[in-house]
Amino acid sequence: MVNVGLDGLRRLRQKPTLSSQNRTSFSHSEWAGIRKRFIGQTAAGGIAFMFWFLICCSYLYGTLYGSNNRHENIHVLAVDYDGGVIGQAMEAAYQQLKGPSFFTLDVRSSTDYPTEADMYRGVWEGKYWGAISANKGASDRLSAAIQGGDAASTYNPSDALSYIWNQQEYTAFANSVVQASMEQLVVATRIAYNKINGTQASQSLNQTDPAAVQALLNPIQATTTNIEATMFGSAILLNTVSMAMPILQQFFFLLVLNGAARQHQLYNKMTVLSSLLVRRIAGFLFTLGASLCQTGYFWAFREGWDVTGTQFVLTWMTFWLLMHVHLLILDSVSTVAPLPVMPFVVLLWVFLNISSTLSPLELQAGFYHWGIALPSNNAYSILITIWTRGANNHVYRALPILLSWWILMNLVASVTHLRACHLAYKMDQDMKQSATKGDGDDEAKVQGSEEPMSRQTTLDRPTNSLEHQRSFEEVAKEQRQVYGPSIPPFA
Repeated sequence: MVNVGLDGLRRLRQKPTLSSQNRTSFSHSEWAGIRKRFIGQTAAGGIAFMFWFLICCSYLYGTLYGSNNRHENIHVLAVDYDGGVIGQAMEAAYQQLKGPSFFTLDVRSSTDYPTEADMYRGVWEGKYWGAISANKGASDRLSAAIQGGDAASTYNPSDALSYIWNQQEYTAFANSVVQASMEQLVVATRIAYNKINGTQASQSLNQTDPAAVQALLNPIQATTTNIEATMFGSAILLNTVSMAMPILQQFFFLLVLNGAARQHQLYNKMTVLSSLLVRRIAGFLFTLGASLCQTGYFWAFREGWDVTGTQFVLTWMTFWLLMHVHLLILDSVSTVAPLPVMPFVVLLWVFLNISSTLSPLELQAGFYHWGIALPSNNAYSILITIWTRGANNHVYRALPILLSWWILMNLVASVTHLRACHLAYKMDQDMKQSATKGDGDDEAKVQGSEEPMSRQTTLDRPTNSLEHQRSFEEVAKEQRQVYGPSIPPFA
């Protein structure tokens, strides 16, 4: 087998197209000038991309850098409906946990939030990331349970505290910052209760009643209310990788759209309005289909996520608007930016938008808070409201920002399209004039010659014509400037 492989390799290397006799080594003097330029261009491009990825990734990592010390920017509502020792223990526990790595407990009176339903409303509206309360009569129930009897047998420690949170809003951070800290606060409240009232409680303990002893040993737990549970595994992708896909899809479709327009010379043959409408309709239909596909795989892998058909349609429309904004932005930039710049632009735009949705802005340094103006941040804000059936509603801000992007970029893309049509028609006319001039010069040479045209003269004629025409490379370069980055469309 080894000999067969080696023989095949030798025969392959002996082919004229691959033979070293028909080629020269990179170290040959023939490559002296090209060698330096090749090494310089490759090194410059490689270094440029290394530093560009360094910059973009540093920006992305910077959004999470030190976020553990900014948990205090997460505000949680607290109300003491108990007015007794358990409410005091909750306040004391927070004072022990208080710091940059723990959320801020905003204590409000029961007059501001008369019922737990009012607290729920505060979290649902997005005013707070969560809410916790010492339930009414909790201290009296615990005191009665310690003394034994029916109060001890029916005592439920989970009735002492209640807390509310929304798992759908930045799921990873809701789990690790809000819910985990709530549980930590509940445990700390139980410890604080033992310090404040443990001695007095043990003196009134009915030691002959096992239920009373259990109430003393486990006096405080909490009842949890989750506004929107998000227990499926792919939830972590909703605000991360899923926010990069809309941009990448538009860029690759733009390559195909530009390739088709370039192949069929739409910009120099078709009226400006027609070519503009064709391009807009193509973009509208593609983004409509691409957003449907993205919404579709969200639903396909939702596992136990409880969402409805109405939410499906609203999610689809949100992604359509986001994708169309991205398409218009990339279309505008690609029409005016030099071709080598486009990879840098696309990479930067992807990282900027992911950075704005990767984590809550409250946990990011102030430098990053401008990301609230980016399309992906506002689209994700709308999606949270849709998925939680109206909770954390910032649509009043997010939708106008998205629509402003859409209107502005429609205008900008129209202007850049006019420029492309102008350049395309001008380039086409220049090529025709150059070709006509070349043909005229050849005819003059033939008519002015006293000798009959020989076969060699006939063969030379195309070469003479090409002298007056721009080279293929020049024409291709001009077309790239007009149509932007492109790939040949599927035939």
